[in-house]
Amino acid sequence: MKREQGSAWEGAFSDRGSAAWASRLRGLLLMLGLLLGSTAWAEATDYPLVMSQVIERGDRAVAGYSSDEAVRYGNEFSDLYFGGFEGMGLELAVAQADQQAMLEIEMAFSRLIGAAVSGKPASEVESLWSSLRAQLVRAPMIDNSDSGFWSVAIQSLLILLREGVEALLVIAALVAYLRKAGAADRVVLIWIGVGAALVASVLTAWALQGLISNSGAARETIEGATMLVAAVLLSYVSFWLFSRREMQQWQGFIHNKLGDAVSSGSLMAIVSVAFFAVYREGAETILFYQALVADVGDSLEPIATGFGLALLLLGAVYLAIFQLSVRLPLKQFFSGTAALLFVLAVVFAGKSVLELQVAGWIPNTYLEGLATVGWLGIFPSLESLALQAVFIAVPVLAWMLTMKKRRADEVGAQAKPQS
Repeated sequence: MKREQGSAWEGAFSDRGSAAWASRLRGLLLMLGLLLGSTAWAEATDYPLVMSQVIERGDRAVAGYSSDEAVRYGNEFSDLYFGGFEGMGLELAVAQADQQAMLEIEMAFSRLIGAAVSGKPASEVESLWSSLRAQLVRAPMIDNSDSGFWSVAIQSLLILLREGVEALLVIAALVAYLRKAGAADRVVLIWIGVGAALVASVLTAWALQGLISNSGAARETIEGATMLVAAVLLSYVSFWLFSRREMQQWQGFIHNKLGDAVSSGSLMAIVSVAFFAVYREGAETILFYQALVADVGDSLEPIATGFGLALLLLGAVYLAIFQLSVRLPLKQFFSGTAALLFVLAVVFAGKSVLELQVAGWIPNTYLEGLATVGWLGIFPSLESLALQAVFIAVPVLAWMLTMKKRRADEVGAQAKPQS
């Protein structure tokens, strides 16, 4: 038993050097991102003052709104979000205090911008602004300018923990899968994908802050597109894993057939999933830390402490997932991993639509009476729910067709000797 446990712990990272390298690289690149980023938050921001300025600007825009000038006011409300709420750091300040509140404000801005661009009547625009205004007034905001050591450290911990846990779940599941599939020598490719995503995140954060004039819209577009790609890849890998689970149920050749399948085409999809799972949150994580550094000034010790503690917690979660996977029977492991990736695909799909709606790429058909459940990617939008329904229906239908074909093949195989 001790020998099995020891081999399981060694297998958790397959190559301890590569895992340690990946952990150090993550910390190094995130801190490097802080140094490469622009000085947009060179001094601590007075968030309540900025929020009042955004609200006053919104009041003036609504007071002068005319449906005959839809493009002008659509651009003005868009700039209110990207140049004011997001551009001045309010989105980061609210998100650090209450992620759910930030997502609801994003949804409200999307509806307001869409109504203005569409030339809706002034009464409708005023109603949407009134609702959004109330959300802005009561929105909680983090202010770390006078916070104590542990208050800042916990905030730093929560940033990385909140932004990194979904990516960690994906990476841990993929690493455990390759180990189960007898492809432990290819685990290093997942860590290479993670490293590439971190480099891309640093470059993206730097570009959004220093090179792109309309960084807000570009950032939302990049985040939305990245999440959509990640959702598609997760859905594909989830279905692929579940179909292999069925194969393992009635044939016992994991080390041969499954190993061939990994090398013949699905490995690139798996590595791509690892890349996009990290990249989708990487740049935003760097921007969160930029804002936090600006708020606390030169006192980086609590930020580094929280960052280190978050890495330890994420590492513990990773090891726990791997240990659980080692002990699970093959059928349960494949089913559980496929289910996890399937749920994350649906969550990413919903979030991708919200980001693209805020960027103006997708309309927002609001559904009254439905609640926002941010951690599940559920938003009261016809477009986001429709896409999630597609992500649920397509794999289910594909699996049903696969099972139907398999039963037909089995019937044909049984009938053949009798002819």
